[in-house]
Amino acid sequence: MGNKFIMELHKWSSAAFPEEYALVCTSPFDKSKRSIFRLRVNPEMVLLRLAESVCDHHGVRLFHMELSAQRDNMDCFNLGKVRVVVDGTSPQTQSKGKDSLSDLCGRKSCFYEVMRKVESSGSVERVSWEFFHSYKVTLRSHIRYHVIIECDKETGLRANIRGPFQCDGPVLRAECVPRSLIQPVLTQEPSKAIRAFAESEFEGKEYILFHGASDKQCVIIDNTRALFHGHGNASQYKDCNIIMQTVVGKSLSP
Repeated sequence: MGNKFIMELHKWSSAAFPEEYALVCTSPFDKSKRSIFRLRVNPEMVLLRLAESVCDHHGVRLFHMELSAQRDNMDCFNLGKVRVVVDGTSPQTQSKGKDSLSDLCGRKSCFYEVMRKVESSGSVERVSWEFFHSYKVTLRSHIRYHVIIECDKETGLRANIRGPFQCDGPVLRAECVPRSLIQPVLTQEPSKAIRAFAESEFEGKEYILFHGASDKQCVIIDNTRALFHGHGNASQYKDCNIIMQTVVGKSLSP
């Protein structure tokens, strides 16, 4: 793509998706060299789509990811199915169980990865999914960005785009050294062609990285007007009314 490029970030909303984004990077020297990233977000669904033709080793490469969320009987959102569809596979395509999927093109000019991230703080476990994409623009630099997707119990799914950054070194994640944040041209709703791509279907290999929260039994203990005094043999209980109820809900952690 050379060391110059045209980058546009489209941001708008629709009735179905309050948050919609399109990040488009085009070579000024060859309009066929283009990367289009599309993201659509609402509390119950995140749709992510990538089409790129920035690598000389292959034609257009397509990638689709969708995450769903659903409310349980406690009216809390829980992460549902995480589904990925890849337009063809290569020897570099790697699926590591249910935690990640990655692909590095044959000439190591572009790379993407989906991975599950778990962060623990005491007894609280925070689970998120990350999509990462990078592609080479010169022999010694590349562009990268990533998207963090989380499921909040009260507000549902949310997505945060970080980047794009211009980086030194090859496209692989472990060797990425951020150099500067790129400020793309901000525009409103994109062209009909970009919107049509975001809604189009294509055939490919499907990966289910997460099947959805499994049913899980839990016990709720409700102490109503219970007064406890003392301890051990000297303890006294007054108006003790303990209600134990078994509820079938969804596990909060994938």
